[in-house]
Amino acid sequence: MKGTGSWRKRYVSVTTRVDEDGHIRPLSIQWYDGRTYAIDDVRDVRRSASRKVGGDGLCYTIRIGERVTQLFYEDPRWFVQEALSDELAC
Repeated sequence: MKGTGSWRKRYVSVTTRVDEDGHIRPLSIQWYDGRTYAIDDVRDVRRSASRKVGGDGLCYTIRIGERVTQLFYEDPRWFVQEALSDELAC
């Protein structure tokens, strides 16, 4: 059973494409252990704050496979809201 859990800001490497108008589109995320995940779809982009881990910037709602999550661009770095297991949150 999953508890309330805790969250932390996890900075990640992101491969992006910038068009001629300066719009940034993330293409993939590289996790800290070296695994790379292709971003299948960008569903929304808006300026927003992360309520779970703090910080603000552009919030990209993205889809990787079947999972929809948020990726934040806090110029000049990217982060995700990483869920900590109950054991790590103590």
